[in-house]
Amino acid sequence: MWSQTMSVGRLALLLALCQAGLGPATAVLGANPDSLPVSDMRHIKKFVAVEVQTQGTAEKLGINGAELTDVTRMTLLNKVPGIALEASGGPSSDAPERPNQLGFFTCEVWTVGEQYIAAYHVDCNAGSYTAQKTPGSLWNQAILGYGPRDEVSDAVRKGVRAMVELFASTFVGARMDTGSR
Repeated sequence: MWSQTMSVGRLALLLALCQAGLGPATAVLGANPDSLPVSDMRHIKKFVAVEVQTQGTAEKLGINGAELTDVTRMTLLNKVPGIALEASGGPSSDAPERPNQLGFFTCEVWTVGEQYIAAYHVDCNAGSYTAQKTPGSLWNQAILGYGPRDEVSDAVRKGVRAMVELFASTFVGARMDTGSR
């Protein structure tokens, strides 16, 4: 029930922002990557959860969560060399790694509208499993935009890819600071 309330609230926010006259240019919301605590990222040895979920009218606009998840995994593998990527689902109980050595990258894509104009919100979070318990220690970026129905799908794909690349840059930079590779 809570997730439905959150989704409705976010979709209502998207509609309100579109009606308020935000331009079609994508606005980046979230923390400044230069000021993020990245110490937890230095210990990540493998990613055990990489996933993109869709909500709202995404499927009707041609935005497929499974396809975006595949693109996200491939981009992450290409941009973060030397880090393993396991099937999504989170850490297993028999994993030899500690939770701070297991990373995740998840995005949620919300869309509203399926006629001429559609709005979208992409919110991505990443970090180690121990970071989830520490407020303010997760990497988080979000984009918000709108446009013609036929262009929203490509804008979302480009946005998710840009977020993966931004996270990968932050992640690699954090690992280089400690000399680990």
